[in-house]
Amino acid sequence: MVDFVTKGLSSRLAMIISPLFVLAVLGVFLWQVDLRPQITPDFFFSTDSEIYKQDKRIADEFPFQQQILLNVTTAGSIADPNYHEKIDTLTQRILSVQGVSDVNSITRGPDDLEAARENPLWRRMLIGNNEESSFVVAFVNTDDFEPLVKKIEHIAEQEDNKWFDVRISGLPYIVEQIRRNLTQDMKTFTLGAIVLSAIVLFAVFRSVPVVIGALISSITAAMLTLIIQSFMGIPIGILTANLGTIVFVLTQSHVIFLVANWVNAARANKDAKLRETLKHTLPASFWAGMTTLLGFSSLIFVEAKPLNQLGIGGAIGTAAALFCAYTVFPSFLRLAKINPLEFTYALAKNFPLPRKIAVTLTILTIWIALGVGLTGMAKLETDPSLLSYFKEDSKLYDGLYHIDENGGSNPLLLVIKREDGDTLDNSRSYERMWELQQRLAAHGEVGSVISLPVIMAEGDEHWLGQLLPWNILLDILSKPQFGSVAKSFVNEDRTKALFMLRMKESGRERDRLEIIDEIEKIPAQHGFTLSAVGGTYYLQGELAAAVAASMTTGIITLIILFGVIAFIISGTVFVTVAVMICASCISALVIGTLGLARIPVDIISSPSMNICLGLIVDDMIHLTVTAKRHLKDKTKKGLRDWQAWVDALNTQSWPAIVSTLTIMIGFSVFALSDFPPSQRFGLEIVYGACLAVIIALGVFPFLATITEKDKAKIERKTKKAAKIKE
Repeated sequence: MVDFVTKGLSSRLAMIISPLFVLAVLGVFLWQVDLRPQITPDFFFSTDSEIYKQDKRIADEFPFQQQILLNVTTAGSIADPNYHEKIDTLTQRILSVQGVSDVNSITRGPDDLEAARENPLWRRMLIGNNEESSFVVAFVNTDDFEPLVKKIEHIAEQEDNKWFDVRISGLPYIVEQIRRNLTQDMKTFTLGAIVLSAIVLFAVFRSVPVVIGALISSITAAMLTLIIQSFMGIPIGILTANLGTIVFVLTQSHVIFLVANWVNAARANKDAKLRETLKHTLPASFWAGMTTLLGFSSLIFVEAKPLNQLGIGGAIGTAAALFCAYTVFPSFLRLAKINPLEFTYALAKNFPLPRKIAVTLTILTIWIALGVGLTGMAKLETDPSLLSYFKEDSKLYDGLYHIDENGGSNPLLLVIKREDGDTLDNSRSYERMWELQQRLAAHGEVGSVISLPVIMAEGDEHWLGQLLPWNILLDILSKPQFGSVAKSFVNEDRTKALFMLRMKESGRERDRLEIIDEIEKIPAQHGFTLSAVGGTYYLQGELAAAVAASMTTGIITLIILFGVIAFIISGTVFVTVAVMICASCISALVIGTLGLARIPVDIISSPSMNICLGLIVDDMIHLTVTAKRHLKDKTKKGLRDWQAWVDALNTQSWPAIVSTLTIMIGFSVFALSDFPPSQRFGLEIVYGACLAVIIALGVFPFLATITEKDKAKIERKTKKAAKIKE
C-alpha cells in the first residue's frame, strides 16, 4: 500500500497536478472564506447545549437589552454644575448613536441628582462608590457591535479631558475588543509565521526551492482548512482565529522530516531518491498525524462551543497539513539542492545520550514531573478573572477594572419564585423579595443587585404609586411609556422574578461556580425557590468547568490512545509504556508549571496542552518507525536493541530538532499579540515544544530499551536521592 501511494505521489503526473491544485485552493479561498472573526455574546456554548438553552429561556422570559456602561469620574464632586453639564452632553450624544435605544444617567431617568441618591434603583444603577463617579448606561438594540462601539469610543475620546475621565465597559464593548484583538492577531501571526519560518528554513537548509515549497505547502494547507471549515458553516471564532497559524506550523513539521530523509537517502537518481524519501517518511507522518488528529478530536465532544469548533477545525487542519505536505511539497523537493547548516547537525550529534547520562536525565525528568505536576495542578487557575483577558496597561482593562470596583461588572441572573406558588405582585412578596435583595447585595462577591423590588420601589417613590396596589403598579411599569421596565424583571403571570447581580471580577480567588453555589442557597432562606440561573458570569463559570474537565479527561484519554498507537506501530510493550510515560511527563511539567507560576488557563490558551502532547508523540513515532527499519536482527532483541535506536537517532534527531526550532519560532509570534490569552497560548506551546524534544530524544529511547541493569541503577540513584532529601 505504501509503495503504491509513494509511487503515485512521486510520479510526473503528480508534479503537474499539484500546482493546479494550489491555484484551485487559492481561487476557492478568495471566493468563499470570510476572514472576519465572528464573536457574539453567546459564543460560550453550542445551541443544543442544555446550559445554553437554560440561559436562552431566561432571556426569552425576561427580555433584557445589552448595555454599554460609561463611567465618568471627576476629581471634584458629581454635584458640580459643570459635571452635570458634561453628563448631559455625553448622554445626548450617546442617545443619538444608531443602535442605542435608550440612555439612563443622572440627567436622564431620575428627576435630579438628589432623586437618584434617594431612589433604590437609580442609586444602584447610576452612582459610583463614594459618589466619585456616575454611570451613563446605554441600552443596545443591535447585534452589529463594530460600528456602534466605534462611535461610542469616538464620543468618549472627545468628552474625556483632564477634569473628567470617561471609561467604557459592558459585554458588547468587551466582545468587540476581543474581535479586534483577534483580527489584529490574525494579521500579525500570519505575516510573522511566514517571515520567521522562511528565515529559519533558509538558514537551516540553504535552499530556495525548499523554502518556497514549504511556504506554499503550508499556506495551501491553511487555506484548505479554512475552506472546508467555511463550507461546514463554522465561522472564524474566538479559537479558530488562530487555526491558520496552527495548521501552517503543523505542515512545516512534515516538510522538515521529508527534507531530512531526502538528505539521508542513498539513491543518486532523483526519482528513485524521492520515492525512497516518501516511502520512509510517509508511515511515520501518517501515524504522527493520527496522534495530532486524536488530540483535536478530543475537543469535538466538549460542550463548550469554542473548543468544539477548534476540535473540528484542528482535525480538518491536521489532515490538510499531511495532504499538502505530500502532494504539493515533493515537486519542490525534486528541484532542491540542500546544504544544511552545520550548527543544527552539531546539536543533533548530542543524541543519543550516553546511557549513564540518559539514566540521570530519566530519573530527573520523572521526579521533577511528579513534583511539579502534583504541586502545580493543585494551584492551577482554570477559571481566571475576566480582567486576565486584557493587558493591565490598556484602556479596556482600566475601564473594566474601574467599573468592576464601582458595582461589579459581570452579570449573574437568578430567577426565583415563591415556595407556595403565590404571585409576586403583593405586599408580602415585596417584603420577602426586599429581604432577599439585601441579603444578596451583602454577599462579598456581589457588586450590586437590581431586581423586581427595586423596580417596585421606584414606582412607590411617586405619590400616586403609594396609593396603588402592587399589581396595578406593576401593570403601569410594564407599559411602553415607562420603558416596559417591569417586564424585564417579572414574567407575565407574576409568579417568577429576575434578580440581576453584577458580580465582582477583580480580586476573585475562587471559581465562579463555587461562588454561585453559595448564592443559590440564599433564596431558600427567604421562602423562595430558585427556578433558573444564567447570565455571562454563570456561562463563564460553566465554560471554565468544561475547559478543566476537557483538560483532565482529554489528556488521560489521549495518553491511553497514544499508547495504543505506539503498540500498533512497535508491537512491543516497552515502547508503548515509554510513550505513555513521556507523554505523562510533558503533561505534568507543562500543567504544573502553569499552576506554580499562577498563569491563567483560559478558553483560548487551554488547547496548547493538546498540541504539546502531539509534538512529543510525533517525534517518538518518527524515531520508532525509523528504529524498526534499522533493526539488524529482528529475531533477537527487536526494539530492545539499543543500536537500532542509535541508528534512528543518527537520522531523526536532526529533523526533530529543526522541526522543534521551527515550531518554537513559529509560535513565538504569538508573543507579539496585545491579547494576553493569545500570548499565553503561543508561549505555552514554545515551552512545551522545548521540553518535548528533550524528552523524546533523551528519555524515550532509554525507556524503550531499559534493561534489568538499568533498573537497578535507577533504584540505587532513587534511594540515594531520597536519603539526601531526608
